[in-house]
Amino acid sequence: MTRLFVPVIWLAALAVSVCVAAACGSSNTITGEVRFHRDVDLPAGATVTVKLLDTSLADASAIELGQDVIENAERLPVRFSIEYDPGEVDGRAEITLQARVEVDDQLLYINDTVHPVLTRGAPRNSDVRVISVSEFDQCVEPLPGQIHSSFWDGDLPDDAVLEIRLWDASEPEERFVVVEASFADLGGFPIHFELPYEGVEISRHHRYELEANIHFDGELQFHIPNPEWRRTVLPYCPDGDDLSIVNDVFPVSEFPAE
Repeated sequence: MTRLFVPVIWLAALAVSVCVAAACGSSNTITGEVRFHRDVDLPAGATVTVKLLDTSLADASAIELGQDVIENAERLPVRFSIEYDPGEVDGRAEITLQARVEVDDQLLYINDTVHPVLTRGAPRNSDVRVISVSEFDQCVEPLPGQIHSSFWDGDLPDDAVLEIRLWDASEPEERFVVVEASFADLGGFPIHFELPYEGVEISRHHRYELEANIHFDGELQFHIPNPEWRRTVLPYCPDGDDLSIVNDVFPVSEFPAE
């Protein structure tokens, strides 16, 4: 009798522990990562807050069901884990995740898209994609580009040099150079290049012009003569293959500066 009693007690305790681990009780967990469109270092003292919200009622404040606060976060992406009570979740409700990244009460990043979880066919776990609230975002990827021309066949001379300037032309009277660089050993067209990225800031709200000049034999040989042709559209911040600055250059002998 004694030999049977101890295993029965042990099995009962095990069943209770398994039930707790499987969320038979009052809580469950949602996990994921807060992500920017690229890896990014955060300033010292940054705090990442992720909330689980019932956002079913459009004309009422969201109901908070749980949150995770990651203090002194060093970079994005960063993992989060939110405990919640399943009894507070209505299967018909819209349950979503919200993420904020702040430092000294200053908002740096926030999600601008809905990330549903748990109900209405949504997954239990989800990453949260955030955007920068600043109109500028420092790029850590080089700015790739291509220069084409239909006026030259074969390789360019060995002494040919390509000079690139990217202008912020949002205010015509206050244009300024965002970044510039020069390249040798060009080979032939199309010429592929990458602009230096250190300290470059790009805004989706600004207008930009690409100036491209090719010198050889001691003279300017190719350029983009028409200011209208220099205009280029850049996104919030270049990311991988999402952007390639592309433009054409023309021989100075046939297309003088306008």
